[in-house]
Amino acid sequence: MSMKNKTPLCKIAYKYGTDKCPAIGHPYTPFYYELLKDKKDSIKKVIEIGIGIKTYVYNNPKPYTTGASLYMWRDFFPNAVIFGADILPESMFKANRIKTFICDETKKEDLENLIAKTGSDIDLFIDDGLHSKNAQIFLAKTILPMLFKNVIYVIEDAGFPRTIKNVLSDYICREPKLDFQGQPRYPKQRLVIVKNK
Repeated sequence: MSMKNKTPLCKIAYKYGTDKCPAIGHPYTPFYYELLKDKKDSIKKVIEIGIGIKTYVYNNPKPYTTGASLYMWRDFFPNAVIFGADILPESMFKANRIKTFICDETKKEDLENLIAKTGSDIDLFIDDGLHSKNAQIFLAKTILPMLFKNVIYVIEDAGFPRTIKNVLSDYICREPKLDFQGQPRYPKQRLVIVKNK
């Protein structure tokens, strides 16, 4: 797929080889751009669960960079520190304005330790971790009470968005419409946006 007429975020995503952009995989970056473009300068802290490693296999026309989406967020948000968390030691790396931590998203203690290190004043939290319904629900229910009330919380690759929204009924949840641009839609290519009431 051509990168012509893509959003600035799509172009950054493509540069690093993250599958969040339509030219590589998911139709997420156009949505993220519209959601976040007016907050580019005000967002100061981002956490993404799930870093990704070079050996991860994508149907990807670009070489994959370990932590590709962390680099994407760093370049898009000029004033932000980007935190990445993953269970795999080989996904850890250091870069300007990027910090990575070992964290098992299925363990409350690990999540508490993560927030102790990053602070609770997170502006954007992305769950791109295990992609299982139970893990997504556990992570949201465990981490959201630890974060500031105005956090933007996104669950990527939500295979069961209705179930997730029902279980997280204490929060405002929505499933945005995504533009698949004529590409096939896979069952897990959904986002759930969660906000405090």
